[in-house]
Amino acid sequence: MHSHRLAADMTDALLQVFLIIGIGVLVAWLGWIDEQATQIFSGLITRVFLPALLFRAMASVDFATLSLGPIVGYLSATVAVFVLVYGLAYRYADWFGASGSSSAAGSTVGAGSPGHADTAGGLAASAAISATFSNNVMIGIPLVKLFYGPEGLVVLLTVLTMHSLVMLGAGIVGFELAVRGRSRRSKLMTLKHLVQSAVLHPIVIPIYLGLLVSLVGWELPVLIDSTLASMGNVAVPACLLLLGASVFQSRHQVKPKGVAPVLVFKLVIHPLLVFSVAQFALGLPPMTVAVLTTMASLPTGSNPYLLSQRYNQGVSLAATAVVATTAMTAISLPYVLSLFSSIR
Repeated sequence: MHSHRLAADMTDALLQVFLIIGIGVLVAWLGWIDEQATQIFSGLITRVFLPALLFRAMASVDFATLSLGPIVGYLSATVAVFVLVYGLAYRYADWFGASGSSSAAGSTVGAGSPGHADTAGGLAASAAISATFSNNVMIGIPLVKLFYGPEGLVVLLTVLTMHSLVMLGAGIVGFELAVRGRSRRSKLMTLKHLVQSAVLHPIVIPIYLGLLVSLVGWELPVLIDSTLASMGNVAVPACLLLLGASVFQSRHQVKPKGVAPVLVFKLVIHPLLVFSVAQFALGLPPMTVAVLTTMASLPTGSNPYLLSQRYNQGVSLAATAVVATTAMTAISLPYVLSLFSSIR
């Protein structure tokens, strides 16, 4: 009876997630929110409401219970997949939508943005980051909070303290290897962008501040705590709504050619490897294994697309990966979550 109730609760929660995403698609389709408004709304959520949720979650956790296990388990497996996909996409560029393969990083292999050709290295970097960078914020935080509660959310946020730094760093290295003759000033600007994106990001800063509060043992005043809780409650549905709107608004950039390998690596191989490392190599607790596997099963986030745009390499592949993986998780995520139904 208990297992049936858990299954029903999980089904309801997952339907709620995709229903809100669907509402976001509908809102964008009706023209009630355009791309500019989506960006403004996104900035408000990521700078105000999400930080309230993240800070409160980390400030209320017992610092002594935190460990490096989730970070090591998730990122070691994710970097391994990144390297594998990069190597395959570099060697077999035609699998990933290029018009032909090349052994030279600077050689052109296919069309990127209009009037521009991707290099083998640029396409490989775009494929690798698209196959490994999960949408751990806009969909991961709401999903984990709904399914695994505060304990699961802490696991996710622990990984987020290093996730962007490591994975965006790997992506930037991949793209930089594909770009020859860049000036020293340009490379320094890229390093500055990495620091700003990964360390000074409005999502990461409240996590660090919450950890500091937890470390020194401060207890949030009731008024402050309740205010943060109310703001955090806004963040969950707002993230999902924005995700739906963003996916709809990116539809014109979708070019299905070459995205199939990215889908396989992102939604099958990535979660399988993360699960194997967390469960068998590190022997992490069941809750941690469940959250890490769920994170790896999430669709591609927006950062790979933004990074591809910045280097003008593999742009259509990254855009297609965001839309296609988001759509496919409507099928794959229920199965992944059902594997961990006993955790809740």
